[in-house]
Amino acid sequence: MKKTLSLSCALMLASTLVGSAFGQQPDPLKSAASAAPGIPVAAMKAAGRPASPDATCAYSFTIPATATRQYLQYCVSPNGNIVEFQSPAGVEDIAAGTNGEGYSVCDFASGVGYLDYGDYGDFDTGHWGAPVLLSLTSTQAKIVRTTTDGIWTLTQTFLKSTADSTVKITMALKNNTGIDRFVWLTRFADIDANTALANTLDGSFNMAYGITGSTGIGMQATLAAANPYAHYGFAVPTINTACNIGSGYAGTMVNLDGATEFYHGINVKALKTATVTFKYKGI
Repeated sequence: MKKTLSLSCALMLASTLVGSAFGQQPDPLKSAASAAPGIPVAAMKAAGRPASPDATCAYSFTIPATATRQYLQYCVSPNGNIVEFQSPAGVEDIAAGTNGEGYSVCDFASGVGYLDYGDYGDFDTGHWGAPVLLSLTSTQAKIVRTTTDGIWTLTQTFLKSTADSTVKITMALKNNTGIDRFVWLTRFADIDANTALANTLDGSFNMAYGITGSTGIGMQATLAAANPYAHYGFAVPTINTACNIGSGYAGTMVNLDGATEFYHGINVKALKTATVTFKYKGI
């Protein structure tokens, strides 16, 4: 692996660039080797962390199977976590005891991170306010949350896409302040493909996935719409804070209990919104 930039150096670098043209942007894969270690996924599960009342199934959607598409059933929590993902029928990839899926924002202007990883909770330095359900139809749920310090507002839209048996997740992040702020906006998933805890996990420029080694079935996250931001999907063995994503990264994970992190590095302009769209699909 190439020599890496420490996370603390990346934070200092990014902070000096806030409000000006962003030059070299901090990259989680480059800082991974020297980043502070997260909590191993397997250890977190073994500790018997209680299920979060905010990570329960609230809004359920189903796409029936046909000759040209496979079955999909998924459920969204009040906070905007995917807490169930079954595709094809009978193959569950998230609800395997601990429902670990969600999102995080690292604000390099302040060094503050905000996350919600479902049953893994919100253990970062900053916190999200209560979620508000903006709309609910037979095809989508739209949820908004603002951080307790008022700096960020995240609007998430979960759209049932019947054509390709996917759930499309649009994340619109608004900077409520008068300065530009560079962030890592990350989608996290503890994939337990077909409820198996040990999986093969990896990622690339436009996707991240987890599959069972024996059958090759599982789920993947890909970009559902092009965007101009730096982005990458990868696998990690640990539950990492918002400003520590990439910790533990060492390439493809084989027959291990891990998670995927799909990040975007974005300079969100003052009082503007940056939008990215992912989609989850069964493999």
